[in-house]
Amino acid sequence: MSLPLLLLADTSTPEALGSKFLRGAAAAGLDPQRQLQVAYSSPAPAFSPSMNRKRGKVFYRLADRRSWEWWGFQRDLLARIEQSQPQLMLVTGILPLAPAVFAAVRAGGGRIVNYLTDDPWNPIHRRRCFLRNLPLYDHIFSTKQALRQRLEAAGTPSTSWLPFAYDPSLHHPPAKPAEAGVDVAFIGTGASERLPWLEALSSLPGVSRRLHGNSWRGIATPGWERCGAITGEAYNQAIASARVVLGLLRQANGDLSTDRSYEIGAIGGCGLVQDTPEHRALLPHYPDAGFFRSPSELRERVQALLADLALQHQLRQLGAEALRRPEHTYAARLRSILDWSASQGAKQP
Repeated sequence: MSLPLLLLADTSTPEALGSKFLRGAAAAGLDPQRQLQVAYSSPAPAFSPSMNRKRGKVFYRLADRRSWEWWGFQRDLLARIEQSQPQLMLVTGILPLAPAVFAAVRAGGGRIVNYLTDDPWNPIHRRRCFLRNLPLYDHIFSTKQALRQRLEAAGTPSTSWLPFAYDPSLHHPPAKPAEAGVDVAFIGTGASERLPWLEALSSLPGVSRRLHGNSWRGIATPGWERCGAITGEAYNQAIASARVVLGLLRQANGDLSTDRSYEIGAIGGCGLVQDTPEHRALLPHYPDAGFFRSPSELRERVQALLADLALQHQLRQLGAEALRRPEHTYAARLRSILDWSASQGAKQP
């Protein structure tokens, strides 16, 4: 009997994308114990011990960002595919695969798709071997609508837009009432392109500002208290307790919304987000006071919000009403992927 789903995704932490799909599997109609298997590899030292050594890091750069362990993973994956004959193999992100993997899935009558959350042409993520994979996929679900045309031009047979989501088991109002937090919080990875937004708020008098996230070392953020990455209940507390939570995007990623776009509202935070069509669609009843287009407008919006407790409450309420919905969860995203596969009909080996 063939396996309904083979998931190639990171499940090493509760916050990893694969973990979110796993937790949503039952709601998506799968029995995680019998109908789903997980496999994954990446250059992270937890998956690729060679990356702990200088020699391994040099090899990684020379081998198109593939660790020494990548080849062994391909062999193991081929053996698993031949044994389980998955009806669907779902790959998450920019994980390059050997062409033989695609052939093995199809030989067993299955399909192979990708849930792509990054831009594979972004220099940070670019791998030539992954770009060569694009024509071999049956379908790519992209979180970026603007990327679909380029994916199809590169040979991808079909694409569709499937946005980010949130995980109700992780992102919810804090178990304990939120304590008083900072005036303005931002949670996200460090990037110099974010500095104009942060600098617009750095000189606001009497305003407490806090950053949470990785990769801020070496990036000057005067006026902002810097903290490390947070997860779990601490993450929920940070969002719920702040008077204003910023929803900043990364131009380099081409996103018009992110996971955080869903999580802020689901947790009950007072979100102030960049004005994009996706954010407008997610928050249809949000007033203009909850969106900003420029650093100067961001500064004005923050000042207005901090002076208006009723408006803060309104944004919290509207965000929660809009986003705490089953259709915005990773279970719903997995269901959409499974429905696409089922709509393709039986495929002959």
